[in-house]
Amino acid sequence: MSLEQLPWAVKFKPTNTAEIADNKDALFELTKWLKSWQKGIPKKRAAFLQGPPGIGKTMSVQVLAEEMGFDLLEVNASDYRTRSRMEELIGRASTQNITIFGKRRLILFDEMEGISGREDHGGISAIVDIIKKTRNPIVLIASSIGEENDEKFRVLRDLSILIDFKPVPTLDVYKKLDEITKKIGIETTPEIIEALAIHSGGDLRSAINDLEAISRGKKKLNTSDIDNLTIRDRKEYTPILINNLFASKTIQESRKIINQAFLNYDDLFDWIYENIPLFLDDKEDLYHGLIALAKADIYENRARKSNYRLQKYMYLMMTGGVALSRTKSEGNGVKKQIFTISSKQGFPQSAFSLNETANGLMIRPLKYLGDDWRKLNDAFRDIGGNYVRGTGSWLIPYIRSPQLKWRYIRTYHNRLKLKSIASKIALKCHVSTKEAINEIIPLLKIIFKNNKESAATTSAWLELEESEKEWLRK
Repeated sequence: MSLEQLPWAVKFKPTNTAEIADNKDALFELTKWLKSWQKGIPKKRAAFLQGPPGIGKTMSVQVLAEEMGFDLLEVNASDYRTRSRMEELIGRASTQNITIFGKRRLILFDEMEGISGREDHGGISAIVDIIKKTRNPIVLIASSIGEENDEKFRVLRDLSILIDFKPVPTLDVYKKLDEITKKIGIETTPEIIEALAIHSGGDLRSAINDLEAISRGKKKLNTSDIDNLTIRDRKEYTPILINNLFASKTIQESRKIINQAFLNYDDLFDWIYENIPLFLDDKEDLYHGLIALAKADIYENRARKSNYRLQKYMYLMMTGGVALSRTKSEGNGVKKQIFTISSKQGFPQSAFSLNETANGLMIRPLKYLGDDWRKLNDAFRDIGGNYVRGTGSWLIPYIRSPQLKWRYIRTYHNRLKLKSIASKIALKCHVSTKEAINEIIPLLKIIFKNNKESAATTSAWLELEESEKEWLRK
């Protein structure tokens, strides 16, 4: 297959670690562990990489193997489920220090979740024996989460260093898609790239696949090209899962949520955190729910650093602890947030009509909003709402996806200006950028708003660009 015929996810994959999107901490840990083999066989002879699909786990191992001079042997674990097949392929390779080409071998077991546990117990025990005897580094990769998989992989995790790969930040997905469109020569808009990035949910591979799907045979992309993109199955199911969690009446019922999840722990945590105030609208319930979620986060961190068995308490607090906190709440959090926003903007409840639909609450102003429309639009968008063109209304969902990514994208250019101005101040004033942001920029804002002469002098001294002056004036 020629380069032009390759799928874009392959064609534009990183060729070195500097090009890998995010997960720098995970890459650092993996690199440090691989380098430790240069001094002899380390205490942990395997690394267990976990995280959702499409975020670069396998690709990171491939790139590191190339950069560090390893001879990479890749095995799809689900294809070699029995002890005999596993030992036949890997047995000798794991004990040979150097290949005939003078390289040290790196063994990669990919798609570990494909091993079912009971039926494939021989395969898992074979991998355990191989790890105990290996004279070469072994990397295990799995994408699934859940108590069932925790128990299945417990013995493997005990023998391995655990490295968590997280979903790629939306901003990094955006940058990669923008880079690809420029290389391919496709004309598009930031709004289209942003929609693809948010839609991916941190799955960079699927974002590139989506871009390729809507770009084939075109030189220019329009907003209509992304209208037919459907949210992935795991995301369609997640609101139902969150609703079931908060409707749970027993510990056993709530704990089933983990094994039904199509998300990794961090994403599921974010979904629960985002929706807690919508379901737990009683202050005391909300307090106990947040305490349970905070304890879940503590257990998860301790499990990662010391004893992985502690993760069962994380699951317990994140599901049962949160669900059983609901004793007085009526679940009217969405309506309360809408009224809070309208009140802050100076509008009484009577200024809007509110209608319940299958997908959320429709809020419609009863009079012309003028310049206040944009303020309300931003505020409703911050809580997951969307303006529905043609109806003059906003749709606020009952259950919303985490809004942190949207907020991060929306403030991206603002943060770039802040960083640029702070670096110029730091250079001229011989202070840190942190000090410039916290102590000097607030004063500059006052000067730029109230004293044009001083602002002009300061601008010339700092060599500010026109856009940076405008940012300080706003």
